[in-house]
Amino acid sequence: MKTELIDKAAQVVQDPQLLVNIVSQRVAQLNSGRSPLIPTTPHMGAGDIALTEIIEGKLVWQKKEESVSVSTADEASGDDDFPFGSDN
Repeated sequence: MKTELIDKAAQVVQDPQLLVNIVSQRVAQLNSGRSPLIPTTPHMGAGDIALTEIIEGKLVWQKKEESVSVSTADEASGDDDFPFGSDN
């Protein structure tokens, strides 16, 4: 993963543990066949794609007790959704 992407994503998701969880879940989704939400190039790995999606605000997360669920902005619904940039 590129350091500059990590730094930019850390400005969006300021909790390092939450950022790691979001990236990990999105990488798993991408590796299991989900389509990227951004234009990609052949040299981009799943981690770079996930970080870029975070930077561009393409993902939302749901916090439920001790777990985090990641979905695309189009899939998100309900009062428990928090767009990137939220402190919750």
